Amino acid sequence: MPNSNHFTEYIGAQFKNVKFSDVPINSGVEFHYICSFAIDYSDATTPPAPTNGEFGVFWDTENLSPDAVSAIKEKHSNVKVAVSLGGGTIGSDNNKVKVNFKATSVDSWVSNAVTSLKSIIEEYNQDGIDIDYENFSDDDIEKFTECIGQLITNLKTDRVISFASFAPFDDSDIPIRQEMYKALWSR
Repeated sequence: MPNSNHFTEYIGAQFKNVKFSDVPINSGVEFHYICSFAIDYSDATTPPAPTNGEFGVFWDTENLSPDAVSAIKEKHSNVKVAVSLGGGTIGSDNNKVKVNFKATSVDSWVSNAVTSLKSIIEEYNQDGIDIDYENFSDDDIEKFTECIGQLITNLKTDRVISFASFAPFDDSDIPIRQEMYKALWSR
């Protein structure tokens, strides 16, 4: 990007009937909507369980449908849409569990993630991914960085995405979160 005029808006996680058109778009800014979230968990089980990289859509698809994505991108040439991976929790208020990054192995997680995300990204006409895991079931920094690194490399090499971003946030109660993202960023 020649200048740093960039704005990012997370959208869809709270199911509050927010539409792309509800957010004003400045034509002089590269504008990224990030659909929140694609999660590699299944809510078909009680409690929801990890799926080793097989992502499903968990955002407000009624308002943020494939047609809605195409329409906002046609109307505004400066708009890109991405999918955020991970998040904090999954399930209903009575059955909420933390979404942990959990890979059985690097090879199987990457294979499943590439396949499932290609399908989601193509269906929803998206341009990128945003890494937003907030919880970790173990402190295997090498596995996390290798899985995410290979995922980004594969999706970029196959020209499925044009950008990737990270969304760590400061939380002194969970120091492993910062360690994971620092390692990912340095790699």
